[in-house]
Amino acid sequence: MRSQRALRRFVADASAVVRSDERMILLFLVLLSVAALAVFLHYTVSLLDWLPDVLPPGLPRPGSSNLLSRIFRQGVN
Repeated sequence: MRSQRALRRFVADASAVVRSDERMILLFLVLLSVAALAVFLHYTVSLLDWLPDVLPPGLPRPGSSNLLSRIFRQGVN
């Protein structure tokens, strides 16, 4: 009987250690994922900063024609 109790206690202690190790591994993987996401976002934003504008600033953008702006201004006034 005593040997079975000792064996059960040992198994319970070992499983508690495994659970603790699993939690540490899970925490490590979560932190690693967050760090990888931060690095990915950093390099994505820096890459997008280097890309040229689709339309140069001097050209009119779609939807901003003078006719529409005149109509809008007349409707507001």
